Amino acid sequence: MIGYLQKSLPGRVIGLLILVFGLVNAATVYIFFEERGRAVRWTHMEDLVARSASMGRLLDETPQELHAQILESVSTERFQFAIQPVAAVDVNNIAEREHPLFTQLLAKTPSPSDQVNLSISPRYYWCYSWIKNLLQPRFSFNKQDGRRPLAIVSIRRGDQGWLNGVLMSKSAFPGWLIAVLVALCLFTLTVVAVVLIVRHVTRPLEVLTDASEQFGRGETFDLLPEQGPEDVRRTTRAFNRMRDRLERYVVSRTQMLAAISHDLRTPLTSLRLQAEFIDDVKTRAKILDTVSEMQEMTEATLAFTREDASKEDDRTIDLAALIESLCEDLGDIGLEVECQELARIPYTCRPGAIKRALTNVIENACNYGGCATVAVVQSDNELEIKVTDQGPGIPEADRERVFDPFVRLETSRNRNTGGIGLGLSITRTVAHAHGGDVLLRNLEPQGLEVTVSLPR
Repeated sequence: MIGYLQKSLPGRVIGLLILVFGLVNAATVYIFFEERGRAVRWTHMEDLVARSASMGRLLDETPQELHAQILESVSTERFQFAIQPVAAVDVNNIAEREHPLFTQLLAKTPSPSDQVNLSISPRYYWCYSWIKNLLQPRFSFNKQDGRRPLAIVSIRRGDQGWLNGVLMSKSAFPGWLIAVLVALCLFTLTVVAVVLIVRHVTRPLEVLTDASEQFGRGETFDLLPEQGPEDVRRTTRAFNRMRDRLERYVVSRTQMLAAISHDLRTPLTSLRLQAEFIDDVKTRAKILDTVSEMQEMTEATLAFTREDASKEDDRTIDLAALIESLCEDLGDIGLEVECQELARIPYTCRPGAIKRALTNVIENACNYGGCATVAVVQSDNELEIKVTDQGPGIPEADRERVFDPFVRLETSRNRNTGGIGLGLSITRTVAHAHGGDVLLRNLEPQGLEVTVSLPR
């Protein structure tokens, strides 16, 4: 998953949008809950100030023996009142005289300012409770656990002591945890929405990538539909035009080569007939041999272009069965071929092209190395068909040159041993058409290993 987010374009877009929307959601939820909670706490503190002032006036008008009963009856879970010998205010959090709540308190009580105190807990202020809960979370679900005073009002009542009014925090359920849960829910919905939107927007790019892979293997497909954003539409349109131009170019060149090879048959036949009338036997034999070589090259080129022009359909076959049957057929005509035992290998390919490519490699191994050993190595991503022989190998300088058409490393003019130089060229063309490749490696102390790799 991390690799997908780092490497692919949709992954990077998804990761960036998730990060941005996650931060936006977190900030939005934080601001909403903090502002709402702060407004509610401010209202409660104003209510505490008003109740404390009213309680002071009520106690002035009632007998002292009823004060305890009155204070008990007006106290609630959030607002608690009691007469105590000392002021309950937090000396470390005393509100300044200019504080709006302190001004309201002085306006509502007849007591002098030096006999009235107000303390406000830092838990009321912006960010404090969130930061503290994140650093030291307190999961308090019991109504009696985790309660803290938010504000305390202390009013001097002469010899009785101090009237203390306390606003307690809620503790039935941690409010910050609700905000976190809401933020997580919104974040989850955001992630789902972002993934669906990005996948929908980038889907045409995935289609374009698959079509490029198919086109590189020589497969045919319909024109891609122009979908998605305008940039993607333009890219798809350009790809369709490129595909049409390349197909026209390849078809025209293939047809031209096939026509040339076909037209060469007539003059070659004429040369052969004229050579028959030459009296010098030695000269006639040389000319006929040269004409035969030219005719064989022409026929091979014509066959190669005819096969390239034809489009064989892909089919799912048992590649192991194809290789084993091919080795048996070559063994029946006198070639020394050994095929290692192979398990069933379902594979989608053009069977005729694969068979021709492997035939060229195995015949080369038998002609130059005396024998051929065929094995298949499988991995999660590709198949490797390895053909080894006991021949002299190929010099490193010639390992790429042998794939060029009509290149023969065998220096004799015997076409039975040297061929015409199209075998490995055809094999690499077939491998490339399937998305694979052909590699050559010399073995120690002697021999050559030809690896035909095919993607799974």
